[in-house]
Amino acid sequence: MCNHDYNIKLIVLLTVLSTFTTANAESPTPDAYWEGTLGPLNIRSLSPGQALRLAPLPRSAYGLPEGETEFQFNIAAVSVFLQSPDIYLVDFNFTDTRLAVNHGFKYGWSAELSFNDRRIRNLNLDKVVETFHDVFGIEQNGRDTNLNQTRIEVPEYSASFGNELNGAFSQTIGLSIQKVLIDKSEQWPAVAIVFNTSLETLSDGMIEKGAFDYGMQLTIAQKKSSGYMFGNVSFTRFGSDEALGLIPLAKKQFSGMLGYEFTVDRDEAFIVQYLFSDGVLVDLGALDEVSHEIHLGYKWRTENNIIEVGLVENIVNFDNGPDVAFTFGITHRL
Repeated sequence: MCNHDYNIKLIVLLTVLSTFTTANAESPTPDAYWEGTLGPLNIRSLSPGQALRLAPLPRSAYGLPEGETEFQFNIAAVSVFLQSPDIYLVDFNFTDTRLAVNHGFKYGWSAELSFNDRRIRNLNLDKVVETFHDVFGIEQNGRDTNLNQTRIEVPEYSASFGNELNGAFSQTIGLSIQKVLIDKSEQWPAVAIVFNTSLETLSDGMIEKGAFDYGMQLTIAQKKSSGYMFGNVSFTRFGSDEALGLIPLAKKQFSGMLGYEFTVDRDEAFIVQYLFSDGVLVDLGALDEVSHEIHLGYKWRTENNIIEVGLVENIVNFDNGPDVAFTFGITHRL
């Protein structure tokens, strides 16, 4: 994708995000840390190509106060089925597991160290998707054959894989550093910048060991009378350019997210998010086009934990995204 296209996308996203700066003088001042926003759902892109490498998480622009530490655990169960005759067949289930510790420092700085594990496994989700399609009269497009089997076929690159792919396909160590640029207030949104890095550590995964990805992310949030509005814009450079030693991958990606947190009471909220990501599987039809994902979820806070559950569905480009994904996460305040 040319630089001109990226410039157009960046202008459009920044224009949308600029709407957050329209202040509502009657909006209440955001509450203190841990008593205000519950934050976005911790769900990164689960589209099949994007999930192979660094895909930025939605971030809260409010940051972490000095001396505060949080531990996070997140897991997603994902079903993928994509088929375009004579171009590709991608059919598998996978889990995406994440452990992270985040600590706040002076002057709006914070740092997060994470371990990320993605592995193909039989989760018996194919039947769930098939039943959903039957109920709503949606074509199965081949989903109802060879249920719960792993298949990745790309004839152009003589790629044909089956159940031998079951198991871990990526394990990475990640480091993210965040700096709050504008703190929360009634008149202005909170704005922060995040630097993300990821190192592949698995020697026999889908991406070569030692691949180093990095990127920059702008995040913004604004308190509203009914909750919080937030958004992210991200640009990522990848250290790998092929999957399974055969299939070419893009070297860069532009992505963005818009969301809203509907406050139920002080400790509960419904959250909806829209995430788009450039396609990264080069010259493979819909897999080279933008992925669109909708996240729906619920968060609630206890004395020292924030718990979340979520659902992910693909929209617009149905041939580049998860058929369905179920997510769970917990953030523990140390």
